[in-house]
Order: sequence, then C-alpha cells, then structure tokens
Amino acid sequence: MIPALLASLALAAAPAPKLPLRSLVLYENGLGYYERSGFLPGGAVVDLPLEPGQLDDALKSMVVLSQTHLASVAFAPPLAAEAARSLAGLPSPDEQRSLESLVRALKGVEVEVRRDEGPVLLGRVVEVTQDEERDLKGNPVPAPGLLLFGESGLHRLKLSELASVRPLDGSVRLAWQRAAASTSRKPERQALQVRAGQGGGSVALGYTTEAPVWRTTYRLVLGKSASRLQGFALVHNDSDEAWNSVKVTLASGRPASFVFPLAGPRYGRRELVSPEDGLETAPQLATEEVQEHLRGPLESVALGSIGTVGYGAGGGGYGSGSGSLVAGRSGRTEASVQPSTVLADGPSPLEPAATSEAGDLFLYTVKEPVVLPARQSALLPIIDAKATAERVTVIDGSGRAQLAVRLKNDTGVTLEGGTVSIFTDGAYAGEAQVDRFKPDEVRVVRHGDDLDLEVARQDRREAGPTKLVQRDARTGAVKLHRVDRIVHPLTLTSRSERPRTVLVELPHGGFRVTAGADEDVRSPGQPRFARLSLTPHEAKTLELVEEGAFVETVQAEQLGTARLDGLLADAIGPEVRKQLAALREQAALVEKVEQRRKDVEAGTAELEREVARVREDLSAAGKGGATQVAQTLGQKLLGLEEKLSALREEKASLGKQAQAARQALVASR
Repeated sequence: MIPALLASLALAAAPAPKLPLRSLVLYENGLGYYERSGFLPGGAVVDLPLEPGQLDDALKSMVVLSQTHLASVAFAPPLAAEAARSLAGLPSPDEQRSLESLVRALKGVEVEVRRDEGPVLLGRVVEVTQDEERDLKGNPVPAPGLLLFGESGLHRLKLSELASVRPLDGSVRLAWQRAAASTSRKPERQALQVRAGQGGGSVALGYTTEAPVWRTTYRLVLGKSASRLQGFALVHNDSDEAWNSVKVTLASGRPASFVFPLAGPRYGRRELVSPEDGLETAPQLATEEVQEHLRGPLESVALGSIGTVGYGAGGGGYGSGSGSLVAGRSGRTEASVQPSTVLADGPSPLEPAATSEAGDLFLYTVKEPVVLPARQSALLPIIDAKATAERVTVIDGSGRAQLAVRLKNDTGVTLEGGTVSIFTDGAYAGEAQVDRFKPDEVRVVRHGDDLDLEVARQDRREAGPTKLVQRDARTGAVKLHRVDRIVHPLTLTSRSERPRTVLVELPHGGFRVTAGADEDVRSPGQPRFARLSLTPHEAKTLELVEEGAFVETVQAEQLGTARLDGLLADAIGPEVRKQLAALREQAALVEKVEQRRKDVEAGTAELEREVARVREDLSAAGKGGATQVAQTLGQKLLGLEEKLSALREEKASLGKQAQAARQALVASR
C-alpha cells in the first residue's frame, strides 16, 4: 500500500514534459527558425505554443531533427466562420442576433435550462413556438416559447423566463465554442501537440514562422589613439514564452517565404447525381406525414434538422519590406555642455558575436545564451572591433559643408545597414544611417554641419573636341567620341584651429579627377569624392577639373552644316577633320538641293495661283464678247502653263536628287 502511495505521489509531482526553445535564427525579412528539444516519456504529449496565425507556417516548414521517438504532431485546425457555423447548425449571422433563432438551432439536442425562477430542467428541445400575449391595453404581442421534453414530460417555457440554455452533449458544446471562436475579432492562440513514441526518448524539431525583424545599430567612437566600432542587434521576443538561455543567431539574408493555408480542412467537390428510379433521399418512415399516419391524429412534433456542412479557406499574413538605405540626415545641435573624458579611449569592451557564413547568408551568433522575458526586447552585442575611421568634411553639390567620418570596414565581417551614433573628442557628435557594406568597403558617414568652413562652389560643363568619328551605314547613325570636362571653381576658408581633410562630392559618373585634387578611393555604388587638405585658418581658391569620355550618337541627316562647322572649328586631328569635312560636303549638298526644291515648290504654288486667275479672267472675257482680250489672255495662259509644267518637272527631279543626296550622306564613310 505504501509503495503504491509513494509511486502515485511521485507521479503527481513529476513535472509536465516540455520541449523548450533551444536555438533561434532570425532573418532580416521577418522570419524566424525555431529549434526545440527535450526528453519525452513514451506516449507523452507536449504543446508547442504558437502565436495567432503561425500554425500554417509551422506545419509547412516543420522538420524532425531526432532520429526516432516521435509518434505524431496534432493540432486543432482552424475553421472558417461559415464552416464552423454550419457544423454547429447555427443560423446565418443576421439571424444569430435573436435568442429565438439561436435556441431553434438546438432542436433535438439535450440541454440544461435554467430559469429566473424555478428548478433546473433537463430535456430535449422540441420546438420554439410563435406564441402571443396581451399587453395591458389588450393588444397582442409576440411571446415566443420553448417546448422541452424530458423525464418529467413536456414543458412549455417562455423564452423571456430563461436565464441560460446549456447543451449537455460535449460535441455540440465544442461545435458551438468553435463557431463562437471563429467570429471573434481577437485571434486565438494556437498550438501543436507533439506525441512521443512508445519508447520515449530525446525529441528535437525545428520550424520557421513569422518573427519581428531584427535591426542593427552602431556606435563609432573616435578616440585619441584609435577608433572603435560597436554594433548591437535589436531583437524582440514578441511571444508569451520566455527565452531561457536560447542560442540566438542573426542571419543577414532574405530567404523566400509565403503564407499558405495548410492547417484548415479542405473538401473536394463531387457531382450531384439523382437516381433514375425516383427513390427518395430520406427514409420514408422518418417523414412527418408517415409518423402522423402511424400514430393517428396527433399534434405535429418536428424533429431537429441537420445543418449543411460548408468549408472555407483563410489565412493570416505578414509583410516585409524592403528599400535602399541612404546617408543620414543631421542638423546643427547647440547645447551648453562640457566635453567628457569618459569616451576618450573608447567604450568598455563587449563580447562580440561569432561570425560565419552559411551558403549565401552571413551569420552573427550571439556569444552568450539569451535570457529574455516574454513580450520584451533587447540589444545584443554583435560587433566590437577597432575601426579605421578618418574625420573629414564633405562639400556636397550645393556647396554645403558637413562633418563626416570616412569609415573603412576592416572588421572582417559584413556590417548590416542601420543607425550609427558618432562620438568625437569625448562627446556626442551626431548620427546617421549606413547601408550594408562588406569587408574592406568604405562609407562616408555625414553626421553634422561644419560651421568652421566657408565654401563657395560653382560647376560648369565643357564639351571637348571630337576625338573619333564612327559611321553606321546600315542605320545612318554617326557616333562622335569626345572628352568632356567639368570644372568646379572652389573658394574655401577655414576658421578652425585644426587641419582639415576635405572631400568634395562629385555627383556625375563617368569622369575622373585630372587637376586640382586627388580622387578618393571609393567602394562600388558609392558617391565619388575628390580629396584635398586645408591647414588651420587657410583660405584657398582652386579649380577642380574632371574629365570623362563620352559618345554622342546622332543621325547623319540631323548633322547640318552649322553643327559640322562648329565641330570643324575645334582643335581636332587630321583624320577626324577629313571625316567631318566629308560629312559637311554631303550635308551641304543635301541642304542645297532641299533649298532649291523648296524654292521650286514656292514658285510652282505661285504659278498655279496665277494660272487660276488668268482662267477666271478668260472665262469672263468670253462671256462678255471681248474677243481681243480673250485672245491675249489665252496666249498668256499658254505661256504660264508651259512654265508650270517645267517647274513641276524640275520639282520631281529635285525630289529624286534630294533623296539620292540623303542616301549618299547616310551611306558615305
């Protein structure tokens, strides 16, 4: 007896089995890969908690990591509101607002009825009646009633007297609960029930689902002897489950993922076929007509109807976003503060994350296991390293001078995009945003206005002489190769006690600095800068010159003599001059023929008008009997028509000459 009692006490004291969260990988597009593991006794069932809407994600991505000891993974499938309502036999949503329609849905179901007064009644719902009562003035008013049949017989109750009606059948209660839950505006939490195999043992599994996006934030401290970069990852535990010593890995990747309604039941459509022999689809003995015939004259009692089963599909979703990160905006900050020496030699050291690569992903594995309560967030250290950072002043295209840091990523790891706060001379100096950059790449991070540098800047572009001419006889295109210049006159005045390194932003691509400064080394896709230096209180005026090779493509017919004369006036080589001169000769011929053709067209039009006037005069003279005048006009008309014919022939000839000249211009090399 005592051993059995002790065994029962030990069993009662045994903790419920769990599969705690051991490892978590967070991706930058809002996905999380969760790994759980633990020991499960044979046949034990453990619930894996999920947030609302995560069930479908977990089902389509779950992978069993242990070799054995897993019997099944069960879950309560979500039901669409229409399907849940139909399975419960409930009326349409509009009718559910009436107590009468809801109670009618319980016809044939055994219920417990509690009234405002009187004993509790047990029985089956027979019918909801449409009774009437008389008010104080004798007018009829609806008073629906409930017919309940139980062990004590048939009871007639007023619906207005009911305090509660509770189905006694567990399946009916479950159906009603699911129907009510499907209409809730607050999503229900979901769970996966993992059942261990008969032998029990260690069980491990993983799955992916939606997770808050992790973000990066940096601190760059420019110290007296060296600079230092610290990076933190902002993570969120957006669940009701605490993280207890969880291994957290942050992945700089965006694996493809989508929302798919997998958990909800689906039904196939089948053809409805009626029997050819005319048989009924319901038992004849169950019909109201036959029941009345067999029992004899008796008040009709209707049986409960069977609800039609429906189904639907639904699913939650999550979003991700993606956009380009740009250089941070910063403004002038004024405050009466004294510099601090706390940051003079850099911040306190952190334990950086271990870094690795998995395929195309770059991974940060946080050094210490993460302990984070439910619904809490944390900054996790991932980077702590010396940094190659140079204090500079950037002059943008409008002439604005901005304080900046030229930061080279020599940490050996990929730095994710994020915010960066900059500290110089022991004080906060500003903040900005940086985009993602790989090892050995450079970013110029602007963090404030340089109030100690006065700048006057103007830019002008100068088209250079033609260096090469290329012709395409098939398309008639002419390619003019030249070297253009952009000249930036700059006047710089420093009022600072320290020397300055100035980076002049060069907004145009395809150029290189040839005079006035050196071009700064940049990373792919980053702005171009020219580098120059200023001593304390120096005033400097210079011209920064860029040169770039360009190709202008123009159709040969559009190259007129005026444009070609301008190109020939430049200092060009003999071969280029020869090609341009040949083009000008052909273009001049085309223009000459076109001009003569226009003159002939104008003369033809004038003669046609003159012929029309003479014909009108000749017609008037003939009608008036002026024979001599008519004879004179007739001779004039013959002369005009002869000239008109000659002009028309010349016009046609000039049209052919113009076409031939244009073809020669296009085809000439």
